[in-house]
Formats: sequence, structure tokens, C-alpha cells
Amino acid sequence: MAKANLIAVQPIYADTINARYSINTSNFVDLVNRLNDAINNMSPQAQRNWTNSLANAIKAFKKNHPGVTNFTDRKMFRLCQAIEITLGDIEIDTTMQREPDLNWIIKIITNFRAYQAQPIQVYKNAHGRWGGWDGQHTALALYLICVHAFGLDPKNVTVPCNVYDILNRGELRGNFINNNTTVGKNAGKKPLDLIDIVQQMIYGVLVDGVSDPEWVDMAKKHRLIAAAGMFLTAEKFGDHEQPGAITRIEEIKDTSVEVVRQFCIYGKFIVDSQQRPINTKELPIIIEFLNMCERDQIVYDDADIQDLALHLINLFGANFDAKGPYWDQVHQANLNAYQAAHKDLPKHLWPEAPKNLKNVPIGTTYFWHQLRKSWASGKESGFMFPKSSFNVFVPAEGDLWQI
Repeated sequence: MAKANLIAVQPIYADTINARYSINTSNFVDLVNRLNDAINNMSPQAQRNWTNSLANAIKAFKKNHPGVTNFTDRKMFRLCQAIEITLGDIEIDTTMQREPDLNWIIKIITNFRAYQAQPIQVYKNAHGRWGGWDGQHTALALYLICVHAFGLDPKNVTVPCNVYDILNRGELRGNFINNNTTVGKNAGKKPLDLIDIVQQMIYGVLVDGVSDPEWVDMAKKHRLIAAAGMFLTAEKFGDHEQPGAITRIEEIKDTSVEVVRQFCIYGKFIVDSQQRPINTKELPIIIEFLNMCERDQIVYDDADIQDLALHLINLFGANFDAKGPYWDQVHQANLNAYQAAHKDLPKHLWPEAPKNLKNVPIGTTYFWHQLRKSWASGKESGFMFPKSSFNVFVPAEGDLWQI
């Protein structure tokens, strides 16, 4: 089999990104440096897009806040205040708050950490009392802890609250919706993406010494990925087209350290050969094939995995992109298998033809049949090959890539 041309290029960008995990203590930077570091990690086009987006956002802000020129005028720029308020003086507007989830309150109390509790969101209502418009479950949990755990009178204890300058109930209701929505135009909170969670796990182990097994495994996976010249990222960071970028993280997080180690052998060969990111449809297929091997207790050596990568490059350029040749071949093979399976039935009895789905079961099924025919069959006697995880369709031999 012909050999791919390896491009001897040091994956400088991946090294730079992975270096962020090399520290073993907290690293404090000011707001200017934090922002500039994030922008500088973007591609030039992404930086231009950010600049344009920021200009539009500032324009929208000024339109929505006419007459506001600084932070200090609280009548015009109505930021909240953080103060201590007597727990027994907080009231809940039942027409504003959702119905209490008692099971959630139990969960809060059972897993309560004082340093995690967020301030209750309140405003001065028409009766001069403190109306709690968000944080109802936290307030109820604190009340129960106060009475049942400490035996105290809620009139004699205070809790931290954020006081909001609310002029009308429309503002209040809008705040409640936005602060409890994470998607759509009303979103007021930015939920953690998977990349954010994974980064916290890695930092938790490397900086804080967290010993949770899942976190420790994630840190091990990071080290393997970094050593292979790749890095974990997300499209939102603007570096997803850099060589070695991995944006499909679900499978990395959910599979074993050993499977990730083997994937890194594959990934390094591909990145060194083609200087590209790992495709989002490529990673789950390769990972699932290696998962099949692990289930059957098959461990290929490094040379075999590199040979597999080279085999894919020679077959179809290892191009798993959704618009690339691999999925065209897969879909046509699927259609042919569908037609062959129903050829003896009148056409009006045929079920609906398969759609051009580019998912893991269909893509991996074809991949397994392809490798069994064109890769494993050429190995020496006794070479082990895993059982397939899926039984979606069986491509005809003529529909497989030919060597």
C-alpha cells in the first residue's frame, strides 16, 4: 500500500492551547488581558467577526439605554445592590414564581454547601416588603434549615440578597423569564457547554488535586491528546479549523482512557499527514470502532493503528466530512441494500427508502464492513477483528471502496 506523505510541521497552535493546563496553581489576570487572550486565540476572520459583532452589540446597547453615560447614576443605570435581609421578611409572589418543587428543595438541603448558595433576588414591593422574584427554592431551603436544623426564628437571621431596582411588574416578569432561560431569544443565562465542563475537570485535577475518578480520567485523556499534537476546543472559540482541533468531545469524555490513547495514535497520524482538524463525523466512527475492539478485548499495536489511518487516506483521503465522498458512498450502498432486500416485492409494498442519514450507526456499519474487506483481510493469519455493534444494513461487496 502506498504511503502518505507526512508533513513535518510542529503543531505550534495545539502546543500553545495545551500549555494553559501546564500550571499547577491559580492564575489571575485582569479583565483586559482575559478578553485580549480570548480574542488573540481566534483566527483572523473570527477576530473580524467579533469586532463587527461587538460594534453591533454596543449600538444596540446605546439604543436601549438612551441618556445613560456612566455607571454611577443608579437612577439611570439601575444595577442591583447586594445586602443582608432578614429571612422572615422575604415574601414570594405566587403569581410570579413557579410552583415549588419540593423534591428539589430536599436535594438542595441534602447537598447543601453554604459557599454555593446564591443570593436571593428581591425587590421592594408595594407594601414595603422584600418580594423574592427569583431564588425561591434557595429561600425555602434556607428557611427549613433555619427552623429545623438550627432551631432559630427566621425573624432573627439574615441572608444575602441582591436588591433589584424594579419599576413595574412587566420588568419583574421579564427578569424572571430571562434569568431562568438558557436558550432562545429570552435566554438570560449561558449554560456550561461540554467543553467548559471538561476544562473544569482538567483544571480541577491539575491545579486543585481533585481525585474524582472521572475527572482524573479526563485529565489523562487531555495529556494523551496534547502529546499527540491535538487539543480540545469548541467552535465558539474560533480555533476549530486549526490543525489538531477536536470539537466532538462527547465520545472523548464517555469512552475509556485506553480507547482515547489508541485514537490519539490515529489522530496524530492524520494531523501530521494532512495538517487538519479532526472532523466531527470522523471522531465518533473511529472511537466506536475502537470501542468494538475493546469490548472484544482486541488491542491493536501502534503500527496497526497507523496503518489503519494510512489505509483510510489511500481509500478516500480519510475525508469524513458531511459533504465528502465517504457519505456519498455510504448512502448509495444503503440504497442498493434497501433495493436488493425488497426486489421480490411489488414496489407499492416497499417501505420508505432510507434517507441520507450521516449518523454513527450507519457510518460505522459501513466502516466496519469496509475495513473487514479491504484492511483486515490483508493481514496475516490470526489477525483479530471485532464484532460489529450495529446491524443497520449490509453493503454489497461492489459498493465498498476498492483498493
